[in-house]
Amino acid sequence: MEGLLRHLYQERASDPLTKGVLLVEKVFGQEPFTDFFDAVIIIISEEASAAKVKHYNCSGVEAALHVVTEEELFYWILSGTNRKMIDWLFRGKILFNKNEYITNLKLRLSEFPAEDRLRKTGNEFAKLIRRFEDGKALFHLHHYLDAFNHILHALHHLARLSVIEKGLYPEVTVWRQVREVDPETYKLYHELIVGDEGIEKRLELLMIAIEFAIRSKIHIGKAHLASVMEKKNEGWSYTELEKSPEVNDYVIDLEILLQYLVENGQVKKVEEPSKTSGVFHYKYVL
Repeated sequence: MEGLLRHLYQERASDPLTKGVLLVEKVFGQEPFTDFFDAVIIIISEEASAAKVKHYNCSGVEAALHVVTEEELFYWILSGTNRKMIDWLFRGKILFNKNEYITNLKLRLSEFPAEDRLRKTGNEFAKLIRRFEDGKALFHLHHYLDAFNHILHALHHLARLSVIEKGLYPEVTVWRQVREVDPETYKLYHELIVGDEGIEKRLELLMIAIEFAIRSKIHIGKAHLASVMEKKNEGWSYTELEKSPEVNDYVIDLEILLQYLVENGQVKKVEEPSKTSGVFHYKYVL
């Protein structure tokens, strides 16, 4: 396989901007992991304009070539928005490894340094709040199947938080990890999926348990946002927080996260007069 595909990546490997090349081969029974291609080649480049995807047939071998930038890669690692790429990083065979770049990258994923954990925790917690609150609202409107979907996603974010708490990077097969590190959260997932109760009763009971779990994790969940807000003594307007590049991973859920933290006494709202009489701006302080 490697020999058949060498001409696809050989020129890129000699490019001084290329940091590494990975090969992921299709495994029988797991074809979706390579998007049904026989092989996927990932080329990591410093050059922003290099990003592209191409498909090839090499003597009967169907291959996908993905050229990604370092910036994209680190964003996906921290935000979790391209989970297949993370899976490919874990599983891929190294074909080119400039200055041990990919080796160090895999080491970073396995060791999951504190700075990365803090940022990813903030991201997962914000998404957890969004999914849980939306699911709860749909439940009260008696849209039980839609509520089920949101609560299931909330459980996935809760599961990833549990894995991160243990210093591990949440893999694609996160429930395998959770079963080992947090049996209680795994039990919640199991009850939602295969519980004997009707869907309404299952959701009702699980929402109580999940709400308790969220409250128990609120201090670690708010830690990343708090680390941003601590950078200045005065309050932050929402616009200032929204524009902070450090919260970019979860900016879409920032408003609901802030309101949740306010309601639970973790962040304070401070009123400041505006130019219009009787109208006040909100600033947020820890």
